[in-house]
This record gives sequence, C-alpha cells and structure tokens, in this order.
Amino acid sequence: MKKSILAAVAAIPLALAVAAPAMSQTAPPSPAAPPGTGAPVADKLSEPEIRSALESQGYSNIRTIKSEGDQYQMQAQHDGKPVVLLVDARTGRYSERPS
Repeated sequence: MKKSILAAVAAIPLALAVAAPAMSQTAPPSPAAPPGTGAPVADKLSEPEIRSALESQGYSNIRTIKSEGDQYQMQAQHDGKPVVLLVDARTGRYSERPS
C-alpha cells in the first residue's frame, strides 16, 4: 500500500512537467473583426472594410462625413431611416444615432 501511494505521489511532478507546455500553448487572436463586435483588430480597418461590414449588418447608402485618426463619422440608412455612425477603425466598435 505504501509503495502505491509513494508511486502516485512521485508521478505527480512528472505529470505536471509534461502537461505544462501543452497548457501554455494558445491560439493567437483573430486579426480582424467587423464593426460592432468590439473585438480588437490587429491593424486599423480600412474604409472599404468598414463599409462592407456595415452593409452586412443592414446599413446602406454609407458615406464618410469625416475621418480623424482611427475615428470615422459616417452617414447611412438603416431600416429606411437616416443615421450617423461613429466608428472606431482600431477596435471595430461603432455607435449609431439618428441623423
């Protein structure tokens, strides 16, 4: 009985040494996310990428009013109503307000 307990206790450090490298490997984050998801992107989204992502979420007639750094102010139609979108090209997040 003592031998089996000692063998089990002796095996714990070996098991941890083998499992540690496997647990430390993780997948890298995805490089891009569409606006509105809030997931950070590896690089700044381009204006065409922002337009495409917004179109896939139901926005139409999208045009840029103003761009400053990573921030875009855009005008669009959503459900037939004019809206103004404030888009962060770095994070992909945006907010909508009536036009």
